[in-house]
Amino acid sequence: MKLLAPMLVIFLLLSGCAPKVLEVPISDEWQRLKETDAKEEERRKVSLEPETKIDEAKIEVEEILKREREKVVKIEETPFKDILFDFDSYAIKREYYPLLDSISEWLKMRKEKNVLIEGHCDERGTHEYNLILGQKRAEAVKEYLVRKGVDEKRLKTISYGKERPLDPRHTEEAWAKNRRVHFELK
Repeated sequence: MKLLAPMLVIFLLLSGCAPKVLEVPISDEWQRLKETDAKEEERRKVSLEPETKIDEAKIEVEEILKREREKVVKIEETPFKDILFDFDSYAIKREYYPLLDSISEWLKMRKEKNVLIEGHCDERGTHEYNLILGQKRAEAVKEYLVRKGVDEKRLKTISYGKERPLDPRHTEEAWAKNRRVHFELK
């Protein structure tokens, strides 16, 4: 058996006979089945194509909607956060300059928006004194924003003194939160 295969190969090489391809006639039934399979395969490709395109379109629309929602969220986010002050002071701390700069940029891009700048104080001091101090805090912030290019007509100030505390407790921590300027968009 081991010897038979190599000998057969040698015999074929030496005989110079090329192997003949047997031609078997394909029956009409076989040809029809083959053509039907090809047509069925083509039909499946065509029927899958619209679904694929629809799926791709859905994904594209969802991505576009997601990007648009992100834009809306970014537009609606505002930089307005309270500005805190030291006791008995209306001087703006340097740490709040970047925040006020971003507020001024936000306002310059949205010229239809107006702002009410509220001055607040802690509970210590007289009613009159805190109203004046709250007004000075609000005016200091307004002046800063005007210097940064915000139209003065869009900025209104008011002082609530100690009348609207953010934190009603009677502690140093609460008082620090209450010494502030707060912004209301109009």
